[in-house]
Amino acid sequence: MKSVMRTAAGLLALTALAAAAPAASALPTGSFGSGERREVVIIDGTLEISDLDNCWASGFPRDIRFENQSSRTYLVFDNKDCSGDPVASVAGGTTATHYGWSAVAAR
Repeated sequence: MKSVMRTAAGLLALTALAAAAPAASALPTGSFGSGERREVVIIDGTLEISDLDNCWASGFPRDIRFENQSSRTYLVFDNKDCSGDPVASVAGGTTATHYGWSAVAAR
C-alpha cells in the first residue's frame, strides 16, 4: 500500500512539473524580452544588419527603407564604400526611406 501511495504522489508531482514547464518556457528571456532595444537595422523589411560598425552597401544606388532598432544613428551615403559626407541619417528607434547606396552607424 505504501508503494502505491508513493507512486501516486510521484505521478502527481510529475504532472505538476509537466504543467509548469511550458508556462516557464514561455517567459521572455535575454535582452529582447527585458524591453531593451536590439542593436540592429532592418533593410527593406527583410535584411537584418547587426554589425553596425561595418559599411553595408546595396548593389546600386536606390531608395532604401531603414528600420533602425538600435540606439545609434545610421548614416546613409551616395557611394558604395561609406566615404565622404552622408546624404541622410536615420536616428535610433526610427524608420525612414532614403535614396542612397551604402550605410554605417555613426561612431
